[in-house]
Amino acid sequence: MVRFFASLLAVFAGIVAALGCLPAHALAPDKAFHQYVRDTWSIEEGLPQISVTALVQGPDGYIWAGTQAGVARFDGVRFTSYDPRSSPDMPGMFIQALFVDSQDRIWTGTYKGAAVFRDGGFHGVDDGFGREIDVFQFAETMHGELLLASDQGLMRLAGDAFKQLAGDPGDPLRSVFTHDDRIFAGGYGVIHVLRDGEWRAIPLDGALDSALVNDFAHYDGRIWAATTRGLLYLDEDEAWQRFEVPGRLEDLVIETLHVDRDGNFWLGAAGQLLRIQGRELVESISDETAYAHGSVLAIAEDHEGNLWLGSRWDGLARLWNGWVFRYDKPEGLHNSLVWSVARDEQGSVWTGTMDGLAVMRNGRFEQLVAGSEQPHPHAYTLLPEKERVWVGTRTGLYWWNREQARVEKPPAFGVLDSAQVNGIIPRDGEYWLATTEGVWRWDGEAMHRMAPSGDLGGRDVRLLYETRDGELLAGTRRGLLYWHHGRFLQMRGVAEGRDVTAIQEMSDGRMVVGTLDEKLYVGRDGTWQEFDEDDGLPVNSPFALGEADGRLWVAGIRGIYELELDSIQRYIDGEIDALPGRMVLHERGDVPGAQKGYCCNGAGNAKGFMHDGEFWLPTRGGIVHLVPERIHRNPEPPLVHVDRVRVMRQWRSIEPGESFDLAADHRDLAFGFAVMSYQDPTSVQLEYRLEGFRNEWQRLDEPMQRQAIYTNLPAGRFTLQVRASNNAGVWIEEPAALSFRIQPYVWETVWFQTLMLFIVLFLIWLGFNYRLRQLQRHRRELEATVAERTEELRVANEHLRDYSARLETASMTDPLTRLWNRRYLQSQLPADLAHFHRELSKPQFSGSVMAFAIVDIDLFKEFNDRYGHDVGDEVLQQFAQLLQDLVRTGDYVVRWGGEEFLIVFRPMPAEEVPRVATRIIEAIGTHEFVIDSGRILRLTASMGLAEYPPFRDTPSALDWHQTVTLADKALLYVKQEGRDGWCRIKPTPWVEPVTLAGRLDLPLTELIEAEEVSVERG
Repeated sequence: MVRFFASLLAVFAGIVAALGCLPAHALAPDKAFHQYVRDTWSIEEGLPQISVTALVQGPDGYIWAGTQAGVARFDGVRFTSYDPRSSPDMPGMFIQALFVDSQDRIWTGTYKGAAVFRDGGFHGVDDGFGREIDVFQFAETMHGELLLASDQGLMRLAGDAFKQLAGDPGDPLRSVFTHDDRIFAGGYGVIHVLRDGEWRAIPLDGALDSALVNDFAHYDGRIWAATTRGLLYLDEDEAWQRFEVPGRLEDLVIETLHVDRDGNFWLGAAGQLLRIQGRELVESISDETAYAHGSVLAIAEDHEGNLWLGSRWDGLARLWNGWVFRYDKPEGLHNSLVWSVARDEQGSVWTGTMDGLAVMRNGRFEQLVAGSEQPHPHAYTLLPEKERVWVGTRTGLYWWNREQARVEKPPAFGVLDSAQVNGIIPRDGEYWLATTEGVWRWDGEAMHRMAPSGDLGGRDVRLLYETRDGELLAGTRRGLLYWHHGRFLQMRGVAEGRDVTAIQEMSDGRMVVGTLDEKLYVGRDGTWQEFDEDDGLPVNSPFALGEADGRLWVAGIRGIYELELDSIQRYIDGEIDALPGRMVLHERGDVPGAQKGYCCNGAGNAKGFMHDGEFWLPTRGGIVHLVPERIHRNPEPPLVHVDRVRVMRQWRSIEPGESFDLAADHRDLAFGFAVMSYQDPTSVQLEYRLEGFRNEWQRLDEPMQRQAIYTNLPAGRFTLQVRASNNAGVWIEEPAALSFRIQPYVWETVWFQTLMLFIVLFLIWLGFNYRLRQLQRHRRELEATVAERTEELRVANEHLRDYSARLETASMTDPLTRLWNRRYLQSQLPADLAHFHRELSKPQFSGSVMAFAIVDIDLFKEFNDRYGHDVGDEVLQQFAQLLQDLVRTGDYVVRWGGEEFLIVFRPMPAEEVPRVATRIIEAIGTHEFVIDSGRILRLTASMGLAEYPPFRDTPSALDWHQTVTLADKALLYVKQEGRDGWCRIKPTPWVEPVTLAGRLDLPLTELIEAEEVSVERG
């Protein structure tokens, strides 16, 4: 048994892969605990107290959690607390038991008695002892009789009170359980059994004579008992025996037992959570592990098959199966950020991480190479072979010698030391490599560059792919290439000018190509079709593609989606309106039907593989293993209630079926909804309508708020209806409804409105006659003045046009320096940049850039403090004039703020930028600034530079605002390095535009350390 248990945990992920074809389960028995999808809630989310001692799902769908500070009702988003303050008739707030009986009543037990939930609160039930009894557990017989175990023995509910059970053993009891016609009651060192009307006490001998029996369960044909000295079962001779796993369970304090619908037998114990299947202990989760839910006191299962855990100190947790396996730190992975993954012929999974190389065998990782031993710490691409593994990094290439277990780097590999190796494929006995320095070929002795740096295939190659017909394809940042007669040529009609990130040949011969801008191209025999979000595809940049069971699987940084291959032609033929692309894994987790989780990293070769219909992918949370056969989306529609209403700024609870009348001045209302779909509450969709006011369904913009607000409603009768869908898009059939009536004001009644109508008509008749006479008199006066006013208006319009022109110029000019301000830049610059983008394609503009420079006067605050702000303003005016004199006609000089000025240089050769910057800084340093009565001062300045566009191949990747941000970082760098100079920041060749755009808010030092930008100082 010991050997079995130790080996099971070591190879658990391997077993999971082998059993991947088993039917799906709510909590799959063959899946390790940390593989389940888990969410937790504690006092930060509204739980009254961190210790959850009891759990049930009520008949209305709510999860009820007992704590040391009362009962909490949970709808997946919001907790509602019940304690002696909100329910004055509740006997105590230290909850020890919760139970739902056959009449759908919710019972709670405290150290001061029992209570039942009705009329919106808990009400104590007389127990014959002044309600000062300690209630530990409830049970119900097969005849519907409610029992409770307490320090006063075993009691039953008789009418509205609890009475001593006939023949009660009399001992203080901790637990009670019924099965068929038997009642089991557990106390200190004894278990009482009632059968055929007769009680029998079974003492627990030896080391168990002082054990406390906490819980019972029926599992695998046996009755089991949880005690403070281990787990017991009732054998065929009606004797209690220890369930023995040497060194594992004998002295374990077991608090609770639960058998789930999928055959897992869960044991919540002090310090660990255990799982039994059949008669074997298969998993033990220690509280010391990062993914544990500490010291489980209560376990329950909801209508969707989710497992709920109540912890002594970690609050509440919900687990569901999901349909991916994630292999990370629990399987021994040394670094969670994985860049590449590949499988060898022996079934080992080779893994390139942010810090070296690892291999997974039999479900466990072994790190073979540390990042410090590689040319660069990131193992970006892999090619495993029998005797060696090729490893491409961000700066260079090496082999891992499998026989001698060492790193090897032939001298010929040195030509790639400055290149990021994105892919390696074998071809005709040789090896072809995709790098940022183009395509290279290894013939066994030397590296050969297959295209000059300026030609197609000469730089920025992401991946290589060989078709079944032997055609070699290359995905680059400028499109798809093919190898023909010793050179690379552009593939026409597919992804031209786009960044190709994935290539896959389908079993039917069609080719699929993915690009960074979230498009898919499908083609055959030179005819290609382009698809994107407008055609029904989820938004995702394809980094890896796979085919299984007639479906295309697309993995990228946003997640994974599936697409039926047959649907592509049906969409082209017009048989369906959109492609049925469907996310199955999504990073944010807010896409209905998709499991939340990280995916996927990098574009190139070894960015994922499909084996036996299962998809393996690198992520920043380890390796994701998607098993399509396990994708069984939640079939249970949510349970919906309108559970509260806010009137006159006060919330009050609403009971099911309740209706109410409101006074005439209660016109502003808010309604709260409860939607019981727990698998993924963030993916719940809500719609509501108010019949009698607005009959159209409205989508709730923020589903997690679960409120609808109406203001200034009219009088009348209304019915609020609410419907919802779960995380798989399954909607409820009948919406929840709440009816109410708003009384009318006096002036809203029919008789009052009729009287007012007659009065108004009479007044209109009087007014009409009076007004007719007035109009006849004034008509002549108006005609006399029309000509005069027309002339005056003409003159006023001329003055107004002149004034408007002056006002617009003033609004775009800085009043102190007379330079342009930010408003002018916002107005003028977009048109200039659009013109520049159009000109980039012309030969004469090859190598031209625009430049943004932020110039800051050094130590200007100290200058102001010394000479005063008036002198400072005078210097700013001279400085502004100097900058205008130093730039060309057509360059902008803008007052950016304080002593900062922004210069926008019109297009110039990129190599001219440093010379221009040096000239301006030197001119400022030698200029004489005249203040007061002719006094001469000298100042220095610092300049930060960034060229536009930062990425020439993708001009629109970063906008001018982000370019100015780079210039601002460069300015700060100059300031930190001593001032009086300039600095230019440029992206490195291997950084992804989308990566840099998302990290601009990071300090410059982090961007430099990550080799995402380079700095030039002058």
